[in-house]
Amino acid sequence: MTKEQILALINSAIAGQGSAVDAGGALDKILTALAGASLGVEVEDMTKIDGAILDSLNVGDKVIKVTGKQKHLYLVSYKGEGAGEGICLSYNAAGYGETVSYDRTESGWAYNSTDVKTYGD
Repeated sequence: MTKEQILALINSAIAGQGSAVDAGGALDKILTALAGASLGVEVEDMTKIDGAILDSLNVGDKVIKVTGKQKHLYLVSYKGEGAGEGICLSYNAAGYGETVSYDRTESGWAYNSTDVKTYGD
């Protein structure tokens, strides 16, 4: 869930309630959405992420690659706006770094590359 979606949820939950906001009902709805947003989106293949998911991501958002019982956290480290720009999702752990990139084309998102770097002791 993007920041804009969270703000829209908050505004719709309290709209028209003035100073008598139903905090119990509204707060539960808002906190549930925020909790879900903080978890990140889960995918199985970093090279085949749906375009709608890529559209919804912002710098700093989390993408979790699930491989069996393992989960790997990628962060959106770069995102440009419009055709000709792209998005980078970066992962780092124990001397290993990986960045998966997509390009934004006129017809949508296209996987570009996966760059891997290992670090010595």
